[in-house]
Amino acid sequence: MLFDGAAPNVNPGAVSASAGMTDIWVFHSCPAVISGERDDGNLPFQFEPPEKGGHLRIVQSAGRPQNYDPARDAFAVPVHMPRQRPGGTWDRGGQNAYSSPVHKSATVDYGILLEGERVLLLDDGARVLSPGDVVVQLGNWHGWTNPTSGSLMAFVMMGAKFEE
Repeated sequence: MLFDGAAPNVNPGAVSASAGMTDIWVFHSCPAVISGERDDGNLPFQFEPPEKGGHLRIVQSAGRPQNYDPARDAFAVPVHMPRQRPGGTWDRGGQNAYSSPVHKSATVDYGILLEGERVLLLDDGARVLSPGDVVVQLGNWHGWTNPTSGSLMAFVMMGAKFEE
């Protein structure tokens, strides 16, 4: 074991007010350097992983309360034409305090639901995830929401390239 203690890179509200992201480890290229000379979980936060590398991230999301009123949500962003955010992720809006924006990135994402229930929003419908469910995303449009309970999800995101 090289590092033992609380994760140093905790980012509350990184995407929405109700979701926090904790980067556990980041690697800049494959094969990854494993010298153990620095804590690569303690780097400046960026949503996307390194272009030729990846990261392990834990996402903690709060559940939507029963009295939640989307019409009064100061964090709501209506659906809009796709636009690219700094860092490269594409965004179509549709975000609120308990849902991510509909987005896509040039990444291969492995998502594992650890606790709670989470809903994956895709262009062809919603998929309800339960603990232990695994999602593999290949740069597709998607969003996340927690309509009933909070959740804890692990993601390994690796840099990839869209076909031209």
